[in-house]
Amino acid sequence: MSEIDDGVIKYERHFTPSPALKSDQYSGLEHWRKKLYHLKLIGEYPDVFIGYGNLSQKILGLDHLEFIITATQTGKFQDLTGEHYTIVEDYDLEKNAIFAKGCMDASSEALTHAAIYECSSDINVVFHIHDNYLWNKMLEEKYDSTAKEIPYGTVQMAKAVKQIVSGKTSGLFAMAGHLDGIVSWGNTLDEAGELILQLVKKFNP
Repeated sequence: MSEIDDGVIKYERHFTPSPALKSDQYSGLEHWRKKLYHLKLIGEYPDVFIGYGNLSQKILGLDHLEFIITATQTGKFQDLTGEHYTIVEDYDLEKNAIFAKGCMDASSEALTHAAIYECSSDINVVFHIHDNYLWNKMLEEKYDSTAKEIPYGTVQMAKAVKQIVSGKTSGLFAMAGHLDGIVSWGNTLDEAGELILQLVKKFNP
């Protein structure tokens, strides 16, 4: 795949407009987002004005899965506020449906995040970044990856991701069919973030 295919919401949308999130709900995510934005692992493709990169964190203490995620097309902003974070309250992998609330729609990759969280109760954080050089190096060195024919934001992607993540509480994989797409996941924000920083250090010594 050679074209940039980010930003288009492919899931069935069930969105409830709600007040902006409070800073204590997303401050940890924002701390790591700033680091990744500074490294240009989150941003916007300038020639097509399409944003890339999204981060999420599970809301703990609930009897069902809910998570906070960056809203769609926020990659271009250096700093995000509570208006730029959305809560995914429910989802249906088989129907490719997301139920979310906030000021903006959830990231187009929200279903992929949900699929990863389903794999283990110990997974609390998912980061999705973009970098062409790192992505190519991961594919060259045979890191875990989804198949080239599987596009982002689809039921097929969610199922492929679950196969990779199942049995693991942290790790990295590349999306071979999603140009530049790389995902990390872990128990904490620092764990997921450090996996990416280690990747950057390994291939950019």
